[in-house]
This record gives sequence, structure tokens and C-alpha cells, in this order.
Amino acid sequence: MSYDTEHVRNAGETPGMITGIPTFAELLENASLASLYTSIRRTATATGPELVESTTVSKKTVYDYLHKLEQAGLISKVGDDGGTAVYTAEEFELTLTVRETEVSITPELIEVIAQKNEYPVIKRVFEDHGIVTFALAYDLVKAHSEGDVTIRQIATLTDLSPGTTYDLVEALYSILDLGDDESAPTTYAPDDFDEDEGDLLGEFADE
Repeated sequence: MSYDTEHVRNAGETPGMITGIPTFAELLENASLASLYTSIRRTATATGPELVESTTVSKKTVYDYLHKLEQAGLISKVGDDGGTAVYTAEEFELTLTVRETEVSITPELIEVIAQKNEYPVIKRVFEDHGIVTFALAYDLVKAHSEGDVTIRQIATLTDLSPGTTYDLVEALYSILDLGDDESAPTTYAPDDFDEDEGDLLGEFADE
């Protein structure tokens, strides 16, 4: 049996345990925590010792993070390997609505945010412009890789400077492995922004 209410949808007979809500928020701020969650998600399963070997934080911090993530419902134990717990990452989507703007926090966004220390532009955009602008830019960069928008359009829609936008596109192309070996984000000249591009801006703004 499942049921939907005003705040809970697709709930089974026994709803899953979700606690430690601050941990979800901490994933956005703490690159090391986000990186640990992402590492488990990428490899499907992982043990504490494996994570200690592959991360730059201390052994104690790894196990503290594992406990925090498990308490929040973001990872689960799926067995043991010689007495060592084996963890898997849980998929999630945290949707926030503020002043009629809705933004969804997903593991894909967390994977990028986890690398903000390696890519200063990610940290700059996230900290200076906030999660809504960052999430919008993320989606638009993916649309750019498919030829749907230009860098100039991304800059206009996100209100980022052209230079910051180009740096962010380069960073996300690298992290997300967008395009093929010969493709790269292309810059623009002022004359590139024509009436057709203006129509596209209106289309994205309406959405």
C-alpha cells in the first residue's frame, strides 16, 4: 500500500527513515563530505577502508562522515566484507521553493559542488550567486553541450559575467565529460547575439 499526502508522496507502508536534514544542507557547503558521498555513488558500493585510501581527509573524519550520511539516509549498509560494512549511496532529490522559484538539489549537482576546491569558478559562482543561479547554470551548460544555447545566452539568463560564464562552462565540460574529444565551449562575438537568440532567451525565461 502506498499513499500521497500534502507533504509526502509515493510513501510505502513503512516510509523510509530520513533524519539529519542539516546533512543535506552540509553537502552543499562541505566539499569533503560531498566528495565522500559522490565516491560511494560512483563506485556503487564502498567500505570505510577503501574510502580512507581514496580520500584526503583523516580516517576519523571518514568514519564520522559515514555515520552522518547514514543517519541522514543518504547512504545505507548493504552487507559486509570480512566484517567491514559495505555502503551504497541512496539517490535523492531535495526540492526547495522560495519566492516562487523552485530548485531541486540532486546527486548530480552535489558531484559538481564537491569539486569546488579544484575549480575556483564553481566555488565563486556558488558562494557569490547562490544555489538557484548555480543550478540554472548547470542545466544551461548541459543545454549548451547539445547546441541549444550559447555562452552569451547562459550569461544573460544567469546574470553572470561573460568571463565567469566561460570559465564555468569549461569547468563543467571537464567534470561532466561533455562533448567529444574535439569539442570545447566556444566563445562569441557581440554580433553573434541575433533575434533568434533573443527568442530562445524568452523561451528559457518562460520555463
